[in-house]
Amino acid sequence: MYIGVVAPIATNDLLPLAERHAGPYPRGREGAPLISNLIKEYLRRGHRVVAITLDDQMDDNAAPFVHESPQLTYVVVPARSRTFRLNGRRLGRTADFFWYERRRMLAQLRRYRPEVVHAHWTYEFALAALAYDPQTIVTVHDNALIIYQYVRTLNRLFHLLMARYVFRKGHWFTAVSPYMAETVQPWTKAKVAVVPNPVVIPERASLVKAPLSQPVISVVVNGWDDRKNSKNALLAFKAVQQQHPAAQLWAMGTAFVPDEEAAEFCREHAINNVVFLGPTPHEEVLKKIAASTLILHTSLEESFGMVLVEAMAYGVPVVAGQASGAVPWVVADGGLLVDVTSVEAIASAVNRLLADPALYAQLSARAVAIVAERFPLATVADQYLALYEQCLAKK
Repeated sequence: MYIGVVAPIATNDLLPLAERHAGPYPRGREGAPLISNLIKEYLRRGHRVVAITLDDQMDDNAAPFVHESPQLTYVVVPARSRTFRLNGRRLGRTADFFWYERRRMLAQLRRYRPEVVHAHWTYEFALAALAYDPQTIVTVHDNALIIYQYVRTLNRLFHLLMARYVFRKGHWFTAVSPYMAETVQPWTKAKVAVVPNPVVIPERASLVKAPLSQPVISVVVNGWDDRKNSKNALLAFKAVQQQHPAAQLWAMGTAFVPDEEAAEFCREHAINNVVFLGPTPHEEVLKKIAASTLILHTSLEESFGMVLVEAMAYGVPVVAGQASGAVPWVVADGGLLVDVTSVEAIASAVNRLLADPALYAQLSARAVAIVAERFPLATVADQYLALYEQCLAKK
């Protein structure tokens, strides 16, 4: 099968260093490597893939960057760096709904002509893919309306408009959780299938987790906004320190840049023992997670929650929201689910885990089993490949 993937893809995630031999490579669109992992699984099974992404650090007048190997064609299309302000003579990329970027991605799809196309996210990538093939499979990773309700910016409003158009135009949709499928189903006549995000299962669970007596709690959050609810995570950690003064919090992601909002919040509320790591490479995030005692996840709404399954794969229990979108479905009984609007409830759950080695061991073992049963990369790839076959059969 010849598969087109149009999505955020980081070059470092997709291409091994040994293949990046001829000069500097553009970085692509950085983030969690789940899409690159899927592409590599398709290649391992003998399929051909053309993978197309954007990079807003490239000169937007430059030609697309192309890397070719026997089974993989990787294309990085330049994107405008500004969202609304002028980029030279061009509008900001959001101001015209990524028209320039979509047109250039469409040109690459027409150049390489994949049999079936899979677009991730319901914005510029989906619009470009649908212009090439109305039978494109679109995976829903978030609900634009819910995000806009929490983050009321012009940028998010334009993304909501793009998403609504994608749902009107598309015919094949998947969502990464039942919760996400249910929230977007009213927007489209097509049935939204559920295919979860994939996880690369570690060879073995971590044997170096910080002990319960000197716990390390990790939190990974991108965005300092109400939806992510990071203030409650920090306040709950302060409450935990009353019983566990040696506890340390490793804070990763854009919400925890040193000397910015989160650090100021900690100073105002006398919250100590917080290590602000800020944006952290994914491999390093995984190492930190594997070395942690537990993961604190206080988001009010989540379409899936990759950090949850990544932690569970290492046998690191999670404390997360009992009503936080997809979180209860993802975690099941591999962690403790609580009311994350209550600092007291969060702290109580953490203290319960740290005080009960038997419960900790039970949740750790169950977490590993849940991920192995429901989210392995090979299983998710099987589900997507089956959908591709169905799509091709109807053309």
